[in-house]
Amino acid sequence: MSEERKVVAGFEVAVEKLHALGVVDPYCRHSLELYASGKLTSEERLYFVLLSSATLNSAPFTANKSIVTKGQPVGAAYFVVRGQLLGVDGDKLYRLGPGSVIGLAEGLAGLPYSMSAVTVSTVETRVIPVHQIASMLGKMPAALRGIVRTVVMRTLGLDFMPSTLR
Repeated sequence: MSEERKVVAGFEVAVEKLHALGVVDPYCRHSLELYASGKLTSEERLYFVLLSSATLNSAPFTANKSIVTKGQPVGAAYFVVRGQLLGVDGDKLYRLGPGSVIGLAEGLAGLPYSMSAVTVSTVETRVIPVHQIASMLGKMPAALRGIVRTVVMRTLGLDFMPSTLR
């Protein structure tokens, strides 16, 4: 009997909508005015900010490539700029598109990747060095650290925080 897998969730920012609104270059005047206008959703605003970050390096992947493996230590997280991936966690499948972030919550919690991720198409990502983010956490005010801790715990469905965000 074959194992049946189901798509249980997916996430994707509508990049076509942003392009239709004129957001192609995040540094152009029109894009910055649109960002400031309040007309973008929170997901679109986060996509815009991460896309325009000069501190994140680009990492392209061809189709049918594994970029992370469930259970492996998190060295880097990936922000998806373009393309489609499939997240695999046992019999659960997740469709991941632009705007998805893979591995950040796990890395901040000191946990391994919670799923494997395989490219479905050519994918462009920005690499988020988890060690740099984790080192900044100790310098954050306690209230902000608490917000990050709560977001990580909700994202991963944790009842307690196993590492640096305590």
